[in-house]
Amino acid sequence: MSKLIRAKYKKEDDMIFISHLDLQRLLQRAFRRADINLSYSQGFNPHPKMSYANALALGTESQGEYVDIEIEDDISVEEFITRINEELPKGVEFIKGEELTTKVPALASEIEYGEYLFNIDLEAPLSKELVKARVLDFIKSESIMITKKNKKGKMVENDIRPLIKTFDLVVLDDEKATFEAIIATGSKSNLNTNIFVPLLLEILDIKMDPKEVEIIRRDLYKVEDGELVTPL
Repeated sequence: MSKLIRAKYKKEDDMIFISHLDLQRLLQRAFRRADINLSYSQGFNPHPKMSYANALALGTESQGEYVDIEIEDDISVEEFITRINEELPKGVEFIKGEELTTKVPALASEIEYGEYLFNIDLEAPLSKELVKARVLDFIKSESIMITKKNKKGKMVENDIRPLIKTFDLVVLDDEKATFEAIIATGSKSNLNTNIFVPLLLEILDIKMDPKEVEIIRRDLYKVEDGELVTPL
C-alpha cells in the first residue's frame, strides 16, 4: 500500500548552483541510499512518482520548496524526514512533511505566488526618502510595460503590473538594500526574476549586473478563498 507525502525543503549554500534536473537526480539517489522505496509509474519508461512546485532559477536560494513523493514503505513522516536528511548533502534539507490522505491537484498547478527577498550591495548610500518614494510610485503604477520576445521570436509588449502582488523596502543602510516582493510564480502566470531584478535596479537608478543581486525565495503560495496559503 503506497502513501503520498508532501514535503517542504530548503536549497542553499553551494546547492543553489545545481539545476532543477540535477536536484531531481540527487534526491532520487538519496532516497535509494536511505532505503526508501519510491513508487514508479507504469509503462515502458517507469519514473518515480514525484511532483515538484515551480522550478527554482539557477543561483537562487530557497527556504520554501515543495515536492510530493509517493512511497511504497509504511513509515511515519518523521522517520521519512530523518532518513532522507541523513543522505542529503549540505545545502539541501527537508524541513517538514505531511501525509496526504486525499487526492490533491499537482503541486505545480496549485502554486500561484512566490515570496522573494532581493539583497543589493550598494557602492554608494541611497536616500531612504528617495527609495521609499520610488517604491511607492512603482507599486501605485496602473501598468508596468516591458518588451520581450514571444515564443515566435517577435518583440511584444507585456503589462507585468498584475503579476506583482506586493513590493516593499525591508532594510536600507549605507551598504545594503533589501526588498521583499510577492510575485506570480506559477503555471498560470509567472514573472521571472530575470525580468523583475533589472526593473528593480532601473527604478533605483543603480548600475550593476543583475546577476550580482542575491535572490532568496522565502516560500510559495496557493490561493484559497482569496487568501495566500502555503502548500503545507
